[in-house]
Amino acid sequence: MSQPDTPAHDPHDVPSLSEANIDATIRQQDRLQDIADLGLATAETDAILQEICTQAAEALSLPIGLVTVVLDEAQHFAAQHGLGGWMDEASGTPVEWAFCRYSVATGEAFVVQDASTHPLVKHNPLVTADGLRCYAGIPLISSRGFALGSLCVAGTEAREFSPADLDQLRAFAATAIARIESRRRSSAGAP
Repeated sequence: MSQPDTPAHDPHDVPSLSEANIDATIRQQDRLQDIADLGLATAETDAILQEICTQAAEALSLPIGLVTVVLDEAQHFAAQHGLGGWMDEASGTPVEWAFCRYSVATGEAFVVQDASTHPLVKHNPLVTADGLRCYAGIPLISSRGFALGSLCVAGTEAREFSPADLDQLRAFAATAIARIESRRRSSAGAP
């Protein structure tokens, strides 16, 4: 049985999820400071996060796996599997194009089964120009309670995501945030 093509909580049913609220959450200074404290906006590649991206993409049989960091002006790819072209070279996208911003704003999974028909993203250039069709992202929530970005998978064909798929993604997200938090512990213990 097909499920409706909506995020975990449909923003059309949640009056508080407006563009202004999404923007306010993304620009929250304490959240951005947490990202800076964890060193997540750097170009430094973390081999473990890379492996998590690969494993997540392979587990769900999708070509793309990402660990994203949603900044105030851009989405940065802290790790990636399967990207090519301009997104790989840029290591990110403009924040307005970031599907992950919905997970950051709600603190919940955001799922798109067919981006070409989804009301929130169907006009997004990642859909209209780059051919993105499916996406599932789990927010990466720090020990300080901030959604930093997402562990997500994506592909160029529409598909349904089962509860088991989302459970797998949650497990990968938990591993990713544990790795990210290890940076905080490492820097706190450094002389």
